[in-house]
Amino acid sequence: MKTPRLFISPLFGALIFILVTSIGTNAQQPVGSKAITPVVPDTFKPQFLITYVDYPGAEPYLEVIKEIYTKLGFNVHTLPAPALRGLAFLSEEQVDADAFRLGRVATKFDNVILLKPELIRAMLVLLCRPEVSCDQAALINSQNTILTNERALMYLQDVDIHATLLKKEVIKDTVNMLRTKQVSYATYMFDEREIIPDDMQVLKLRSIFLYHLVQKKHAALVPLIEQKLRIKRAALDRKFAH
Repeated sequence: MKTPRLFISPLFGALIFILVTSIGTNAQQPVGSKAITPVVPDTFKPQFLITYVDYPGAEPYLEVIKEIYTKLGFNVHTLPAPALRGLAFLSEEQVDADAFRLGRVATKFDNVILLKPELIRAMLVLLCRPEVSCDQAALINSQNTILTNERALMYLQDVDIHATLLKKEVIKDTVNMLRTKQVSYATYMFDEREIIPDDMQVLKLRSIFLYHLVQKKHAALVPLIEQKLRIKRAALDRKFAH
């Protein structure tokens, strides 16, 4: 009678080899020596994709978010995306998180968790070229054209606006379009660090807050991320107070 052969899969054999090797290594480690902590290459870390709005001054806040997830053990990648598109990606599970978005806009989307406290405190304003009037009347004058975007308009739903609205979701060129006289008016968001251009007039419209967002599949991470956000927010408060 033939003796049945024992089949060992290549994967199982590799695991046994790694286990035996690690035991042998630990056995040979000198007494009193420090244990060696293995460094996990980025390629083996879980991937984490974060969308963000590409606007002047965004980089420091994006770095705060990247640092949080890197310390949690993720290999972080970022993807610039206009506000509504980025939130759609997040809602549809195409990305893991969004760096910061307007709270009122974010709550319109499913499968998205808004984390507190706010990461960015900002001001929504009407920027005006120096030669034009810059008051509430500018908003209701049908002869005026205002450069704006959907997320700004969500905050201005209760404002009476009769001016023609020129919608452009990519906002990083807004100030340049004003300076080159492509438009005379534009809605714009300034965060607490930014200095308003001295060659523009400004009409304050709203105080607004931007929040970090994660996909609902990462709900278990929320308490830890919010704890880290509170620490970062307190550090920003101290920095901007000086």
